[in-house]
This record gives sequence, C-alpha cells and structure tokens, in this order.
Amino acid sequence: MKLIKLVVIIMVSTGLVSCAKVLPLNYKDYDGGDAATLYVLNRQGNVGTIYLASYTYNAKDSCYDMSDRYELVSNFFQAKGTILVSKVKPGVHYSISQMINFGEVIQISNSSLIPEPGKSYYISSGSSAVQIPASFVPNASVNPDEIIRKYGKDEIKHWNVKNICIRHFWLLS
Repeated sequence: MKLIKLVVIIMVSTGLVSCAKVLPLNYKDYDGGDAATLYVLNRQGNVGTIYLASYTYNAKDSCYDMSDRYELVSNFFQAKGTILVSKVKPGVHYSISQMINFGEVIQISNSSLIPEPGKSYYISSGSSAVQIPASFVPNASVNPDEIIRKYGKDEIKHWNVKNICIRHFWLLS
C-alpha cells in the first residue's frame, strides 16, 4: 500500500512539473531601459489564443528549446479587434503563436523575431514581424497588409521557428 502511495505521489509530482513547463503563464512586461516593444494584432472576430514564448538554442540537439510561454490573450468569443502591447527583453529568441479556432479546424501560425534594444515591431497572425518606427502606434482598424507593405522592407533578426525541439511531456523538467 505504501508503495502504491509513493508511486502515485511521484506520478503527480512529475505531472505537475510537466504542466508547469507546458501551460502558459501571465506575461509581465520587461522593464529594462533597453526594452523592445511588440504590437500584436488580435484581429476582429478572432476566436483563439495568442502566446508569446522565448526559446534558447540547444546545440546538442540542433534545435530550439522553449524557455517560457506566456498567454497574451485568449478569446473564447469573437474578439472586438485590439492591439496587444508587450515590452520584451532584446536579444531573446521569441515566437508569437496564434491558435485560431475555425470550429472543426484549428490553425496555428507562428512568427519569430530576435528584438533589438529600443526597437518596435508589429506582428499580425500568419505574417512575419516587421519593424515599425517608434512614432507609429498601430491600431486594430489599420489594414495589417498596409503596415507590412509600408514597413516590411527592413530586414529584422529572426530565427527558424520550424526548428523547435520536440519534447514529450514526460521528459520535461
């Protein structure tokens, strides 16, 4: 009986540690003077969740391991259309992931970037991040294609978001 209790305690502990790594946290803005600003479009009518995750390169496996994952917004009902603003630490490998629920189909889009100190970026689901001037503050009513067309000419630092390490939940610690 004691052995069964011990096994159950170990399994529950392992499960909680794994969940802590997989389930999103609430994001707190980076408050350093070198912060970069992300403007993420939460499109009108969107039903789904937008995440901000940070990654570190794993040289042994030649892929990127998730360090942290934060929920920026979760829309159970259709969103009214907003811009989510986050201050982030420069030089970190970030991914903005959006899970969009189309009823029977769930679409996931990812945008990656490595922000530079003091720079501002605009991200719309399904497109790459673009650097925007600090004087430009986007709003949800502006057509995202126009912003991308106007400011998407400048090359930004990004990483290969398709090269994320695959980890099974029972191996997470």
